[in-house]
Amino acid sequence: MGTHITLSPGGYAATLTVDHDIDDRARPAIEGAATGLPLSVRRVTLDLARVGFVDSALLHLLLTVDGDVTRRGGMLRIVGLRAQPRRLLALAADVRPEANWKVYLHSPGPN
Repeated sequence: MGTHITLSPGGYAATLTVDHDIDDRARPAIEGAATGLPLSVRRVTLDLARVGFVDSALLHLLLTVDGDVTRRGGMLRIVGLRAQPRRLLALAADVRPEANWKVYLHSPGPN
């Protein structure tokens, strides 16, 4: 259990696979793994296929990681978005559309 990191050959892309729910207790470790990636990493994929529950900590996590990746000239994407996390992002997109949460809703669902 935890967060597993897989770097692509050449180190330009990374996948962070999260194996547990995301709340304020789990967020710092996931954020640390994502923001501690080598500067060569420009594409970060957050694999949430094993995450069944999230709270607002996911929104904080996405803002932090997306900001870090964007400053590097890269992009963040999510894969494996399950029903409850998808509902939270849809609600966030309705309440704060200027934050562009909808971009994450276009991510592929669970494998």
